[in-house]
Amino acid sequence: MTWVVFAALTVILWGTSETIFKSVSNNEKDSVLKLISYNGLVLGICSLIYMLITKTEISFEMILTYLPVSLIFITSMFCTYAAMRYVKVSITSPIQNSACALSSILCILVLGQEVNVIHAIAIIAIIIGLVLISINKDENNCENEEKQTKSRKVFLIGIGFALMYWVLDGFGSFMDENLLEETLTADQLFISYGLIYMSVAILAGIALQVIKYIKKQKGTYEEEIVPSKIFRAKKLFGALVETSGQFTYTYAYFFGDGSIVAPFIASYCIVTMLFSRIFLKEKLSIRQYILIGIILISLITLSVEI
Repeated sequence: MTWVVFAALTVILWGTSETIFKSVSNNEKDSVLKLISYNGLVLGICSLIYMLITKTEISFEMILTYLPVSLIFITSMFCTYAAMRYVKVSITSPIQNSACALSSILCILVLGQEVNVIHAIAIIAIIIGLVLISINKDENNCENEEKQTKSRKVFLIGIGFALMYWVLDGFGSFMDENLLEETLTADQLFISYGLIYMSVAILAGIALQVIKYIKKQKGTYEEEIVPSKIFRAKKLFGALVETSGQFTYTYAYFFGDGSIVAPFIASYCIVTMLFSRIFLKEKLSIRQYILIGIILISLITLSVEI
């Protein structure tokens, strides 16, 4: 049951980091590239330190092997950060994390992993619960038709990014399970991803400087109004929490079957929803709280050997 410990830690860590990132996404210009840059640099540095401590052997061939999957995950992160700018994180998070449906189905059909009837019911309950939680009838309620139309467009853009994440993350999680079973160890996968993400982060940092230079040349550049030191601290802390979750995520898949681990970890949206209610004041309905309870019961069911 080692996978349960790592999966539970991932749920807590990623739910926390997602809430932190949402708190800065709407208040900073170019927040998507900034979050990619912060996350990649922190993950890359941590993976290098981990490589030195564990003396894990990493080759260029291993990095190339994991490069396609890494790019899938990094693109999915771009989508989730973009979605945060348009829609409540308590809405996008459940939609995105229902990607566990895709990864579970792929693990069962392609890798031949088996689940018993009780676990299958629990997985279905989690998936249905995640989808139903994302339905918020109040999202488009506005005072007049013009505002309602604008709100609907913004909402659909955010949902579009969330659905792109759904496809990318579901397929990427399946590929992780496949590689961990056949090609890479958990340590090699974690380090490879960190090094690739750090390279992308450097490119994102360069892109930010180029954008800043172009805006200054055009006379359209404006200094940030928000207290930058506070937001930098938040992004750094969020990146550290996100990186810790990446480590526990890798080992959850290493010790457990992806068909069960995927829906378990996907439920970190529950932590996101609760924290967004407490710290971001995003309101949830009674129906959504009931669904959270159902998902928690299903999680407990998944963690019990039957």
